[in-house]
Amino acid sequence: MTSWNTNRTHRRRIVPMLAVGLAGAALLSACSSSSSSSTTTTTTKPGGTLSANNAAYLAADLKAPGGSLNASGSTFVQPFFNSAFYKYTSLNQALQINYQGVGSGAGITAFEGGSVAFAASDVPMAAADLAKVPASSGSVVQIPDILGGVAVAYNLPGVSHRIKLDGPTLAGIFDGTITMWNAPQITALNPAVTLPAHAITPEVRADSSGTTYIFTDYLKSANPTAWTLGTSKTIAWPSTAIQSPKNSGVASAILTSPYSIGYVELSYAIQNKMTYAKVKNSAGLYVAPSLATVAADADQKTSVSAADFSIVNQAGATSYPISGYSWAIFLQKQTSATTGAQVVKVLDWTTHTGGGQDLAGGLNYVPLPPAVQNQNRTQLLTVTGPSGQTLLTK
Repeated sequence: MTSWNTNRTHRRRIVPMLAVGLAGAALLSACSSSSSSSTTTTTTKPGGTLSANNAAYLAADLKAPGGSLNASGSTFVQPFFNSAFYKYTSLNQALQINYQGVGSGAGITAFEGGSVAFAASDVPMAAADLAKVPASSGSVVQIPDILGGVAVAYNLPGVSHRIKLDGPTLAGIFDGTITMWNAPQITALNPAVTLPAHAITPEVRADSSGTTYIFTDYLKSANPTAWTLGTSKTIAWPSTAIQSPKNSGVASAILTSPYSIGYVELSYAIQNKMTYAKVKNSAGLYVAPSLATVAADADQKTSVSAADFSIVNQAGATSYPISGYSWAIFLQKQTSATTGAQVVKVLDWTTHTGGGQDLAGGLNYVPLPPAVQNQNRTQLLTVTGPSGQTLLTK
């Protein structure tokens, strides 16, 4: 398998630059956002209404004790977290939140090892992961923190039309059985487009990635028998695939590699003005990823949990089929009342309207549906300190 470490050396220079640019964009968005965090917001779409006392909870969140929190994981959620945590710190300057976007798998590993207060992953911890958490630590709580789409971005010189792709064709591109841009499978979907007689360069993740999980979850859903590489955070990609770490790495690779195609979280694609495909959904229609089409997909399944989390390939004419939630992961029984209070308060603020969710749209994410927000608060109210005391005040 080709490793990202052995590929074109210019990528090593570009990847950090793009990552800084994304973080900077997120911080600028945060600085320009409204400073209000206690406004009561009621909405009925999608998924019901928010709890009536939302404002009281969020006001209490800003009274979190000082100090610092370390967290790590998903790069899918990183631009959103950068802005949300910057805003939270500006409102509650006693607390510093240090989030490292290292990939979902690495974040889970850090959480299992106890080196972070919470982790973020675009796929909840599986049973094998949960078994690595010491029994003395108690249960693991996993709540959605944001909703987003995975764009199929490409760099195709001379082609100005947005191309269409379906599940079988994407599966063939990424399993190495479709190797040319003018292959019959692609031209059949794009009869009005003159596609080049040039080899395809698939760009994929080198690290353990929740974005990879969402993408391969879609490929398996759309091709139950044809997709044979599995649904996982890590995939044994064919040797033709070029591997790069993080969403920022894949985005950089696509931008600098003509005739390439890969998958990146939608906010990275939009911020970097990337070209991305329309993808065939379960209704048989070709849909481009957008805030509206990702929300339409999530609308079809408003009840999600760590055990039933996939929302790929949902019904609906306007649903974008490669969509998913990112998840915050933390302990139900906190060993420190101070740190535990910091964790539940910042995550409560971040995952609710009137708090961090107000930043979502400006960063090309979709706010969590009200039903999910209410579910999150219910989960956060179960978190206790070492003496059994509830850490989120009603």
